[in-house]
Amino acid sequence: MVEFRSGGRKVSSKEFFGGLMEDVVEHAISEAMEEFHARAAAVVDPETGKHSAVFVRRTGPESFSILTSGSPAFARALEQRLALSPGEVHHVSEPTNRSRLVYLAHATEDKQLARPIAGGLIRRGIEVWFDEWEIGYGESLRRRMEQGLGDCTHFVVLLTPTSIEKPWVQEEVDAGLVAAVGGTAQFICLRHDLPLDRLSPFLRTRRAPTFVPGEEGIDELAGAIFGVSKKPPLGSKPRYVQEHQQGSSWSASARAVAEYFVRTSEHAQLMDPQSSYAKIQQETGLPMVDVRIGVLDLVGSSLLKKKDYMSGECLIYPTPDLFVTFDAEFMDWDPADDARSLAEALFNLETDGAYAEPVAAALGWQPRRFNPAAAYLVESKAVVSREYMGGGNYWPPAFRMGDELLRFVRSI
Repeated sequence: MVEFRSGGRKVSSKEFFGGLMEDVVEHAISEAMEEFHARAAAVVDPETGKHSAVFVRRTGPESFSILTSGSPAFARALEQRLALSPGEVHHVSEPTNRSRLVYLAHATEDKQLARPIAGGLIRRGIEVWFDEWEIGYGESLRRRMEQGLGDCTHFVVLLTPTSIEKPWVQEEVDAGLVAAVGGTAQFICLRHDLPLDRLSPFLRTRRAPTFVPGEEGIDELAGAIFGVSKKPPLGSKPRYVQEHQQGSSWSASARAVAEYFVRTSEHAQLMDPQSSYAKIQQETGLPMVDVRIGVLDLVGSSLLKKKDYMSGECLIYPTPDLFVTFDAEFMDWDPADDARSLAEALFNLETDGAYAEPVAAALGWQPRRFNPAAAYLVESKAVVSREYMGGGNYWPPAFRMGDELLRFVRSI
């Protein structure tokens, strides 16, 4: 007799297999949400060239939605990159008529540190909800705090060795995080005499700069609230100029890193070339922070792969899709156009299979040009790749053709 158990208790076969199916669906939805977020996070606003916040939220047992605080142009770029229908990406944006209002969360014991911050922001034209100004005699503390939290555009929490131990401050932090996730307020942590490793794992994922009391520290906070920053002196342009290409949904960093791989690849194959953060920085002249952001964008879009080692080193290399995507920008050919010529050449053979090298020779293409066109056809399912040992510098070394190729050629 077969006995079914789940969570240590005996269940019916229907409950067992039903629970198993639920686990499979849950895992699939979670994986899909992670993949969508990684791909979406790599997109920049075509108008500004900047990344915008993207939220992938569960809306039901088998569904989720994508929201962004970016512009309508950014939403349309997301839909195009993620192969979604128009209107599927929704906006989570702050109404333009809301004035800046800071909710300053702090422990009572830190009042002497918090009061100058509140006053300094007020003098800089920023409204501040500060408990000793807002709560009068006989008023409900919780009601007034909930009102302040509901109205704020920026939630600022002063994190000190004292405040992180206060349950009341923790409740305020939870409310601030909910507002941040909902897109109604920005979440800002200020650390004072508190090491980063004292923060909760979740708060460590938030930017939490050290706050230095005084006018300079308040100036930096006000600048963050107003959305401005101190620009360094203008230096010379790097070899790969970081200028956003108007209308592109790729960041300038991603394009610079992609250009490096496109121009240094010998055959436009998987793992050609293999590189590292340091080598990419050396060859591009990019600041390391831009190298890492560019790699992150391309990894999130499955155009680069990154393998981390226990030593702290990592290996970064391209997939064939990187050349399909970027060759047209940096080389003298367009893989999409070449794919159509290759498809016609394969179709004209009137066979169900072909080797890459003689077809490339007939077209007059070296592997560096041939491979992105072949990858385009494989990715679009127009042909099927056939691989074998000793295939040389062509990928795939051979093709299997069927009606899918006929359909592709007829659509040209």
